[in-house]
Amino acid sequence: MRATLPCLSLLLIACAAETPADDMPADTSEPIVEPLPEMPDDLTRWLTGSDEDAPASDQGPGLILMGGGLEPDEAFTWWTPRIAGGDVVVVRASGSDGYNDYLYSDIGGVDSVETLLINTAALANDPWVAWRVAQAEGVFIAGGDQWDYLSIWSGSALQAALQEVYARGAVLGGTSAGLAVLGDWVFSAENGTVYSDEALEDPFNTYMTFSTTFLELPMLEQTITDSHLTDRDRLGRLITFVARMQSDGVTSPRGLGIDETTALILTPEGEQVVGEGAVFEVAPTTAPERCEAGVPLEWADVPVTRKTASGETTFTVSAAAGVLEQ
Repeated sequence: MRATLPCLSLLLIACAAETPADDMPADTSEPIVEPLPEMPDDLTRWLTGSDEDAPASDQGPGLILMGGGLEPDEAFTWWTPRIAGGDVVVVRASGSDGYNDYLYSDIGGVDSVETLLINTAALANDPWVAWRVAQAEGVFIAGGDQWDYLSIWSGSALQAALQEVYARGAVLGGTSAGLAVLGDWVFSAENGTVYSDEALEDPFNTYMTFSTTFLELPMLEQTITDSHLTDRDRLGRLITFVARMQSDGVTSPRGLGIDETTALILTPEGEQVVGEGAVFEVAPTTAPERCEAGVPLEWADVPVTRKTASGETTFTVSAAAGVLEQ
C-alpha cells in the first residue's frame, strides 16, 4: 500500500487540474453550528439584563487591579467604553450578587451583568460555565479566599476561559482575593493569611505559601499582587514576598500592593491609578543580604514607589531583626 500512495496522489492532482474551476459545483451546504452547552442544574447564577450574547467588539487587553474595600467608581467608568455595550461576568466561590445592580444600573453601559457562584471543581470544569465566561467582554473576580480559587479553579476549564478572555482582548479584573490570583506569583494562603511581622521574622514560615501555575498575563509577568495594603499593614509582607521570589530565581521580581478603595488600571499603553488610596510598587535592583528559613529577613534600602491618582514618590525601607523601618 505504501508504494501505491504517490501514484494515487499524482492521479488526483492531474484530475483536479483538468477540471475548470467554473465547472465545479457550488457549495450549498449549511455551515455547521455547534449546539451551545446546557447550564448545569446545580449552578447558582444571578443575571441582570439580557440573557443573549451581545455582539460587542473587544477594545484590547486591560486589567483592573483593585485593592479591596469599596470599589472606586472610576475603575468601572474606565472599562465601560472598552466593553462597548457587551456582557460582564462576575465569578466567585462565595458570596452573592452584590455587583449586579451596581455595575448594570449605577455604572451602566453594559448589556448584562451575570454573577456565577463557582464553588466546586465540577462547576469549574463545566462547559457552560467556561463558555459563559469566555464570551464576556469584561470578567471580574470578586473577593473571598484565594485558596478557594486556586484549589477549586486551577487546571480547570474556567482557568482556561479566564486566560482566553485576556488573550482575546477583553477586560479582566479582580479585587482582594480576586486581585491576588491575577499575578504571575500568587500568595496562595493555603495555610491561612500571613502578617507582616511573621513574614519579616521568617520568610519561609509555614504561612508563606505560593503558586505560580494559575494565570499567565504578560502585563503581570514576574509580579505578585497584594491588597488592603495600608489598612492591614502589609508592606512588610509584600517586601518579603518579593524577597522570596528573588531567592527562587526570579530575575526581575515586582510587588504591587494596592490600598482599599483604589485600583491600578493596566493596558499595553500604560497605567493609571484611580481612587482614594495608593499603589505601592516594590521593584528592587539588589538582592536581600539574607533571605533564609528560620531567621529574619535582612534587606537594606529597598526602593518603594508610592503611586496615587495625583502623582508618585519613591522612598526606601530596610528590613532587619524582623522589623521594617523607613
